[in-house]
Amino acid sequence: MDQLELLASGDDEQRPDLENRVAFQWRDRQDTLASRHAAHRDEVILRLLAEAMNAGPPPKAALDVGCAYGNYSLMLNAMLGRDQTIAIRGVDLHEPHLQFGSAFARDVPGYANCQFSKADVMTGLPFEDCTFDAVCLADVLEHLDNPVEALGELRRVAKPGGSVIVSTPLRTSPFKRLARVANTISRGLIYRRYYTGKGSALDAHGEPVMVVAAGNDHVSEMTLPELERAAEAAGLTVRTVEPMGVMSGSKWFDAHPFMLAGMMLLEAAHSVLRRPAWGHSVVLHLTR
Repeated sequence: MDQLELLASGDDEQRPDLENRVAFQWRDRQDTLASRHAAHRDEVILRLLAEAMNAGPPPKAALDVGCAYGNYSLMLNAMLGRDQTIAIRGVDLHEPHLQFGSAFARDVPGYANCQFSKADVMTGLPFEDCTFDAVCLADVLEHLDNPVEALGELRRVAKPGGSVIVSTPLRTSPFKRLARVANTISRGLIYRRYYTGKGSALDAHGEPVMVVAAGNDHVSEMTLPELERAAEAAGLTVRTVEPMGVMSGSKWFDAHPFMLAGMMLLEAAHSVLRRPAWGHSVVLHLTR
């Protein structure tokens, strides 16, 4: 890969670059709610991962499953001071993304301890039992056919007492239910405008079409109680549940300032009340 490709994200805001060295992965400032939601999710995930890594005795290792370009791996490495004694591994199904993460790690000083490879959590990860102090599964669980089996595989590769950090959208919330009712009353107008602002097309049934580089669309979204039961069935303990924002965002809101202001007030109230079931998604801190 030409090193010039590492100098800027181009038209893909998810792609890490040398400009910031820690690969912050959200730059779409035209979507206030989405930027706020993604920044909060990233902060929570990375904080929990770093805490888990700092708590365990050496040798230390972390794993990001469904790592895409390797953003969390690269950011975590920066947070940990680019300590070359720490092994950071990322796996994904989409090889072009992995090539970018590998090139970043090879060409940027201090990231040689980050390694990326192709693997599928549903067919088994290529690591020994009890290998990692911290395991990350960010916005991946909802794409998997058997979430309990996937969580069980994460438990297998985590060390005893190790952390498994999972972020995933919830299937329903009071606001998602309200949006569905409003969409029905408006004969699909709400979804058309909302998802146009997210850059997503709708199918013949008026549902959003998700384009994924590899694997499935959202096939396993769950409610919070279902998520907690799935984790327990996989042998993991739920330590904390961190609620994310009420709305994942859309440029539609930024085009309507009064609507955006109302949503920001709702998000402010949610950040105080912290009702997990209100959130568009949650971050679970699980332990083995």
